[in-house]
Amino acid sequence: MLKRLALLVFASSFVLTTKADTIVASSASNTSNNSGNPTLNIAPNPSWAAPFAGSNWVSYTNSGNPSAAGYVSPANGTDYIFSQTFTLSGTATGGTLDVMADDTASVSLNGNLIYSAALGSGVSYPTCANKPIGCLTSTEDIINLGNYLGDFNSSGTDTLSFQVYQEAGVSYGLDYYGTITTSLLPTPLVAAIPEPGTLTMLGIGLAGLLVVRRRGFARDFTS
Repeated sequence: MLKRLALLVFASSFVLTTKADTIVASSASNTSNNSGNPTLNIAPNPSWAAPFAGSNWVSYTNSGNPSAAGYVSPANGTDYIFSQTFTLSGTATGGTLDVMADDTASVSLNGNLIYSAALGSGVSYPTCANKPIGCLTSTEDIINLGNYLGDFNSSGTDTLSFQVYQEAGVSYGLDYYGTITTSLLPTPLVAAIPEPGTLTMLGIGLAGLLVVRRRGFARDFTS
């Protein structure tokens, strides 16, 4: 009995843990771009859908709402790359990415194209793209990142890039929000140090069992 209890106490001092993490990717003013200007959170064009929860419409200039002070309308043919870099805490296991853009955008993960912009489709629209990836809710695209697990770099930094194109004048902008899930292999067995009170209680319990067992031996011997 004492031997079994001692083994149980020993085993309980070790733990096996599995960790998981979630990385959030969302457009904001800290998203980088290659225009030479800082990325700005912009007031959206009234025709656009509201930004995803936890993100903002962004651009390299004040190119959203034509009624906003200092508004700029990028020329047709404008295309800049907006990027977000992150480091995974383990192996990517899945994720999703919602994207809206005016007029349209290509999406790349670590330089590998995972979504191609709908360029040159000949679709006519006044202020808001009605093509993928468009800024209307009805044309927003959800990218299943689980289909691109091989494109993640679990031992270094990863970069999501959005090449945003202007095809029909007026406003220009990008909005995205996504999550990437990761998992780590169980950590090695590590000793968990019990609290002093726990150790005292265990010691009293073991001592009591030892006394009971010795008395049992004495009765057996005298009988």
